[in-house]
Amino acid sequence: MTPLVGRQGHTVGAKHRMPVSRRRDRAVVCAAAPLSLLCAAFAALTMLGTYTEKPSPSDRVAAAIPSAAGALPVSQEGVLIAVTQDSVTARSAGGFTRTYFLTPDTTVITHNGSQRVSAASPFMVDEAVDIVGTVQGGKAFATSLAGHNLGHGDGPPMDSVAGP
Repeated sequence: MTPLVGRQGHTVGAKHRMPVSRRRDRAVVCAAAPLSLLCAAFAALTMLGTYTEKPSPSDRVAAAIPSAAGALPVSQEGVLIAVTQDSVTARSAGGFTRTYFLTPDTTVITHNGSQRVSAASPFMVDEAVDIVGTVQGGKAFATSLAGHNLGHGDGPPMDSVAGP
């Protein structure tokens, strides 16, 4: 075998020679880069994508809320803290407060029987009431407004209530 002569005219030994095949080196680099990207993507998905949280009770309630077109039924027992011509605001024993809007379809139940809501409310501030209604578009509307315990069978019999 004849020795190779370098640019300067020096003889180059075997340990100083360039590798014969650069293609193999490029192939290794080209294969390692996508493989490392694949490993990084898998690690990211493992850390971020596998955590599944169990739904909480509030998540289940939120899922049960009907669409904006539907109405969510609500009820409340409490004391009136504000009374106006077109709304009442009640506070429950636990401190929950909600304002209910009165409509022409709201039924008022008192010891004298039931009637449609009128301009003069038969209820006053600090009076205990039971309210049944719906929530539509974020607003609560009273379907019925009854003196406390009148909605639990202590009111007049249904056959004595005159129809509209």
